[in-house]
Amino acid sequence: MIKIERSTHTPLPVLLLCGVGAGFINGLLGAGGGVVLVFVLAAALGHEADGRDVYATALAVTLPVTLFSVWRYAGAGTLDVTGFARFLLPAVLGGAAGGWLLDRIDVRVTKRIFAGIVIVSGLSMLFRG
Repeated sequence: MIKIERSTHTPLPVLLLCGVGAGFINGLLGAGGGVVLVFVLAAALGHEADGRDVYATALAVTLPVTLFSVWRYAGAGTLDVTGFARFLLPAVLGGAAGGWLLDRIDVRVTKRIFAGIVIVSGLSMLFRG
């Protein structure tokens, strides 16, 4: 179900600043904007939202940001079309499976999965880079 009303008490300028930050990180690093949005939305919405709402909203915001970033990377000649083509179909299938599974898994489990991925990704980048 799509919710249109704003159900948060977080000031609009703070939300706008967080959105700009998420877009900036996504454009600069090619990823990460969605992670920022999940944290911001979870904090802003607090207990008013089911965890699924947070993930779905972050994904919906990240899609146009990502498309714009891809356009900019392609324009700069830094888009690896071979890599893109190799991962497109599996990623779409994985996204469909994850979206289907989201309504069937307890929200606490999805939060733990998300936290685990963030921790492992962060540690991996910290120690590899």
